[in-house]
Amino acid sequence: FYDIPLDPPLTDKLRFAGGYQYEEIADKDSLSKLLTLGPEWHSKLPSGWQRVVSLKWQREEYRLGDDSGLSTLLMPGVSYSYLKSDNRIDPHNGYRLQFETKVAKEGLGSDTNLLYGTALVKGLTTVFDKHRFLGRVQVGGSATNGYKSVPPSLRFFAGGDQSVRGYDYQSLSPENSSGDRIGGRYMVAGSVEYQYSVAEKWRVATFIDQGNSFNTLELPNLKTGVGIGVRWVSPVGPIRLDLAHAMDDDGGIRLHFSMGPEL
Repeated sequence: FYDIPLDPPLTDKLRFAGGYQYEEIADKDSLSKLLTLGPEWHSKLPSGWQRVVSLKWQREEYRLGDDSGLSTLLMPGVSYSYLKSDNRIDPHNGYRLQFETKVAKEGLGSDTNLLYGTALVKGLTTVFDKHRFLGRVQVGGSATNGYKSVPPSLRFFAGGDQSVRGYDYQSLSPENSSGDRIGGRYMVAGSVEYQYSVAEKWRVATFIDQGNSFNTLELPNLKTGVGIGVRWVSPVGPIRLDLAHAMDDDGGIRLHFSMGPEL
């Protein structure tokens, strides 16, 4: 990417971004080759919200089980995020709010109509110095008149370190008639975690995660994962090591590793 500072230069900028991503999706027989280009206008509002207005062109070649396709989309979009935290690296109290929406119109640089949106809410509080409580809720949804033309990068999957622990990455998804995971129109995932400080830089944790992706707005079949973990507060933020069990799966214990600020 390339940034052009705006006024004020510390918070506002015009970014020209591009990238290429190759990813195996959910199953070894499914993959995505994604090329993206486009400008982004980053600005901080007087209220403290960070706003990003973008115009993204993307071209994606993909295979989902027995189906394959080539998608081209030109999508204007906007995102808002707000972070309130007493420490960016290792906060004790705070919350994050994040919302994004983008749209594509068939015939205007896109080969399908699509309205896409996501939301994320995270919260953290510390009680009596040693007791920490964390919560997270993620939701996403899309509306289109041609779902088969929606590429994998704009479908929803759940499962993994940042979603529902105890399940493999992107393993929670609707399936086609052959049993291939093909992604859903909607997604919901949430987590509640308790941490106890056993030393200055060390914490133990226990958690419960729940979520899934699905294609209808009827009451979804949410999958649950429970587990325990350990946290080490490094100079770049907590490093997390978890052991999680999928309550709705025959699998055993799954190891999860992640790092970075809690919010």
